[in-house]
Amino acid sequence: MKRWPLRIRLTVAYTALSAITGAVLLGLIMLLSHPARPAGTAGLLPSDPLTGEVRPVPVTPPEPIPDLGTVTYSSLFQNGAIALGAVMALAAVLGWFTARRALRPVRSITAAAQRAADQELGTRIRLPGPHDEIKELADAFDHMLARLERSFAGQRRFIANAAHELKTPVAAQRAVTEVAIARPDTAAETVALGRKVLAGLDRQERVLAGLLALAQNAETVRKNDIVDLAGLADDILGERLARGGEHLTLRPELAETKVRGDAVLLEQLVRNLVDNAFIHNGPGGWVSVHTAGSATTCVLEIANTGPHIRVTDGDELFEPFRRSCFDRADPPPGSGLGLSVVRAIAEAHGGCVAAQPRTEGGLVVRVSLPAA
Repeated sequence: MKRWPLRIRLTVAYTALSAITGAVLLGLIMLLSHPARPAGTAGLLPSDPLTGEVRPVPVTPPEPIPDLGTVTYSSLFQNGAIALGAVMALAAVLGWFTARRALRPVRSITAAAQRAADQELGTRIRLPGPHDEIKELADAFDHMLARLERSFAGQRRFIANAAHELKTPVAAQRAVTEVAIARPDTAAETVALGRKVLAGLDRQERVLAGLLALAQNAETVRKNDIVDLAGLADDILGERLARGGEHLTLRPELAETKVRGDAVLLEQLVRNLVDNAFIHNGPGGWVSVHTAGSATTCVLEIANTGPHIRVTDGDELFEPFRRSCFDRADPPPGSGLGLSVVRAIAEAHGGCVAAQPRTEGGLVVRVSLPAA
C-alpha cells in the first residue's frame, strides 16, 4: 500500500486533532447546557364556597407552547456542528501551510544531499533559525560534507602527485631503452628484450594517464571546445586500423554529433572505447560505432564481439582495475582503467555512460552527453 507524502499526513493529523478537540468541546458545552425540566405541581380543583365540597371543573386544554430550553439546546447543537465543520476546513488549510513551512528545512537538506550525490561536495546548507533539532541535523550534514570534500580533495591530490612523480622515471626508462636498441651494434636478443620493456612502459604510461584522468576534478574541466564525436571517432578508428586490427570488420554509422567540452578529454573518452572494442575482440569479429544526436542529447554507442562477460551489474565494469576477462597466465594489454576513465570524463561533462554485456559475447557501451 502506497503511503501518503509526509505533508499530507501532517495535514490530516492537524485536521483530525482539531476535529477531535472541537467535538469534545462541543460535547461538553451540550452536556453543561442541557435544559433542566421544572418539577410538576398538582392542579387544585375548585371547591363549593358554602359546603366546601370539591367538585371537578371542566378545563379546556391550552395550546402547546414550545419549551424555550429545548429550542435553545437544539439550535446550539446545530450551530455548533456547523462551526465545527468550518473549523475543520480552516484547520486543514492552516495545517497544509504549517506542514509546508515545517518541512522547508527538510527540503533544503534533501536538495543539498542530491547536489552532494552529483559530486558537488562544496554544497552547504547553513540553515538559519533557532538551534533546534532540525538545525542540529543540518549542521551535522554540513560537517559531514566538509569532511567528505577534504577527503576527496586529498585523494585527488595524492593520485595526481603520485602519477606525476611516477611519470618521470618511466620517461627516463623509455629514453634509455630506446637509445640502447637504436644502436647498430645491439644484439637481436637485446632489441627483442628492449621492445618488451617498451611495451611494459607503454602500459605503465596508460595506467598513469588513467589515474590522472580519474583524479581530474569535474569542477575544473574547461568546456569551451565544440567537438564532433563522429569526426573524432572516424579519426581514431583510422589510427587504430593503422596500428593493427585488419582482422575485424568495422560497422560505422557516424552522424554529425557536436558536444561542448574539453577536446582532449573527449578524445580520450572515444579512444578508450575504441581501444577496448579492438583489444577485447577476436579474429572474424566486428566493431560497431554509432553516433546520433538531438537538440538536447548526443549519443555515442560502441559495440563489439568478444568473450562472454560474466557480470551481474553493468556498473561493475566501470570500477577501476575491474577486468572480467582477466587471465594471469595471459593478461590482456589493457590497464583496467579504460571504462573508469570513460565514466569520469562523461560525468565531468554532465553526461552518463552505461554498459551492457551482449548475450553472444562482447559489450555494448552507450555514452550520453549534452548537445552543444
